[in-house]
Amino acid sequence: MKEINGEYKKHVLVCVNEREHGDCCANVKGNEIHRKIKDYIINNGLSGSVWVNRARCLGFCNNIGTTIIIRDKEFKNERWFTEVTEEDLKEILKFISPAWK
Repeated sequence: MKEINGEYKKHVLVCVNEREHGDCCANVKGNEIHRKIKDYIINNGLSGSVWVNRARCLGFCNNIGTTIIIRDKEFKNERWFTEVTEEDLKEILKFISPAWK
């Protein structure tokens, strides 16, 4: 086993869970939202300081939008958002900015 000490400042989890029946984030553009956030990170030179990952069920299934968690490296500051749509991305990206603590 090898421990990894990443130099990231923020970690973003975007639910992309799929279900055969019922509400799930894959059905409300979870994958598309993940891709848009990831593209923002890459295009703004934040790849080394912000990690963006897909997550399976985060427990807030709905038919409106995906669930996103944004946390800092020390877990001192964590924000959870649910029912996130593409129209909400501008507001979400404010919390991903390195200036946010």
